[in-house]
Amino acid sequence: MAPLAERLAARTLELVDIPSESRHEREVREHVRTLVPPAFIPDTVLDDAALYAREPRTGAPLIVLAGHYDTVPEQGNLPGSIAGEAVHGLGSTDMKGGVAVALELARDLAEEPPGRFDLALLLFGKEELPQEWNPLPELFRRSALVHEASLVILLEPTDGAVHAGCVGNVNATLTFRGTSGHSARPWLAENAIERAVEGLAHVIGHERREVAIGGLSFWEVLSVTRLTAGIADNVIPDRAVAHLNFRFAPDRDEEGAVEHLREIVPATAELEIVGTAPAGAVAFASPLVEALLAAGARGIEPKQAWTNVADFSAIGLDAVNFGPGHPRFAHRRDEHVQISGLVHCYETLRSLLAPA
Repeated sequence: MAPLAERLAARTLELVDIPSESRHEREVREHVRTLVPPAFIPDTVLDDAALYAREPRTGAPLIVLAGHYDTVPEQGNLPGSIAGEAVHGLGSTDMKGGVAVALELARDLAEEPPGRFDLALLLFGKEELPQEWNPLPELFRRSALVHEASLVILLEPTDGAVHAGCVGNVNATLTFRGTSGHSARPWLAENAIERAVEGLAHVIGHERREVAIGGLSFWEVLSVTRLTAGIADNVIPDRAVAHLNFRFAPDRDEEGAVEHLREIVPATAELEIVGTAPAGAVAFASPLVEALLAAGARGIEPKQAWTNVADFSAIGLDAVNFGPGHPRFAHRRDEHVQISGLVHCYETLRSLLAPA
């Protein structure tokens, strides 16, 4: 294995082997902060997010490399391992491989004169949780520097391509009510499950919507993700609750997405919005995105998922997803990242950021 590949694989495995399920990230948080080189001065350091930057230069555009170090719960995939030209284990793809690349690149660039761009690192946790746990809005309130970024590169797994924008997210419950009764005399009751089956038919049959932005196609989709009802085998239930997940395209805001959801669901049921997250703007016209593509990124695609790109675009910053690992391996028991993908990501970013 070549020295760079060996170093990136070792750093990724080192991070994988530190358990860091969301809300239990203290050990990995402290460890990654020790790996930030001294040339990167702390700008804003919170419990769950920290921004570091080299000394800013007048007229030099700022690029921020951002990554989260928390993971979903383990599935028997800790500790990790290196085998078959890949790093295996929890978080290897989502997204400790990307964090490892950002850290190693920053450590290398710290030993060299600055390139044509200023560089900052943003490392954070609690990404795998609902929006109310998100530490980035607080960092945005406290840091002036982050608002100066010309481009934020979020090292989410994209298999070496640029994934522009992201879909928004609405989580909701839809409650169907009836009248409980004995299952031996169902005609004396009103079965909430039957009402749910009838009411959800339209929801399930709702066709996905394609939205083209900058030549990239996003799909707007509505899914029933959970259905709960009943208290006993011999009781007709008077309540059935469906959980809905609506992924909306970047041409809608959160308010418009909620309103559209209300138009779809049956008026006979009770809709409660549990949480929302905005879609991310598509930064397809940014010259720095063009520079990233010219540096070696493998094309540009739409991000058919939610990522923190939405947080950055909400404050007016251009942001894209670009990182090692294939998205299909995120959150899987067999999660892994190809070492060649780590090297490609490193070399592409180095080509963009290193001195000429």
